[in-house]
Amino acid sequence: MKKTVKLALASTLLMGAISANADTLNIQWLGASTLIFEFGDIQIITDPALGVGEKAYRMADPNENFDPSLGPMVKDHRRVQSLPAITPKEWDFVILSHSHEDHFDQVARRDLDKELPIIAPSADKELLTELGFSKQTLLDWGDTWQVSESGFKVTITTLPAFHSENPEVLPLLGAGNGYWLEFVKGDYRKTVYWSGDSFITDSVLEALTPLGKIDLFIPHIGGVGVTGPLGKIAMDANDAMQAIEQLQPERTLPIHHSTYDLFLEPVSVLMDKAVAADVYVDVTAPGAWLMIR
Repeated sequence: MKKTVKLALASTLLMGAISANADTLNIQWLGASTLIFEFGDIQIITDPALGVGEKAYRMADPNENFDPSLGPMVKDHRRVQSLPAITPKEWDFVILSHSHEDHFDQVARRDLDKELPIIAPSADKELLTELGFSKQTLLDWGDTWQVSESGFKVTITTLPAFHSENPEVLPLLGAGNGYWLEFVKGDYRKTVYWSGDSFITDSVLEALTPLGKIDLFIPHIGGVGVTGPLGKIAMDANDAMQAIEQLQPERTLPIHHSTYDLFLEPVSVLMDKAVAADVYVDVTAPGAWLMIR
């Protein structure tokens, strides 16, 4: 079957709300690695990055040259895309891949309801407690968590995540999770592999193999770090294409691109490679909905 690149608004992409009663998984990309998963009445937000403007968030810049013994300079980063309209009161819980500020920014840390349940790596316990979040579910690699509502069931399994392929750099970046999400309602079943800021290493492949077919692969791209001393700490288009070849997902939704200057490689590089390889990739506009039937 011929595969093509899907860009922005195809027939399965809708701007605005989608009925929560349909037996489908609906996904909205808000920019960066922030997604809304809507399945029945269950609404999940990932890696909430809610700041806007020239000072959207504050974080060290891995793209700048710096003395590794001193660390990178912490600075303000601007958001170059608008933030789509959101309704926080509808979210049932948050999933964090990790707590770097481009994934869990200062606005989210300050403004999210402190009783909103958060699923996060165990390494983030101290930060979440300090911020006042009282409903923490801390998961290590291989742990599983489940929620059900009105016959809609979501199962979340944590997977290894490696923010760099250089073992000397990994300790500097802290721990994170990838996630396998399974959405089930009656005979409907869809699987999602959300990589987090990870490369697809042998350890990741070993953890994924027993889980079976991937309906949707969500990789973080952007080629972050290639101009700094840490080296590449987010996949680029070549890495993403290799991952697609290895994993053979039904569909791929690349995120972690375009929203910030931090993301060095434009998503168009992946789009061009996908077209040349006749590979199916969904590239959506911020605020667009992707319907997985």
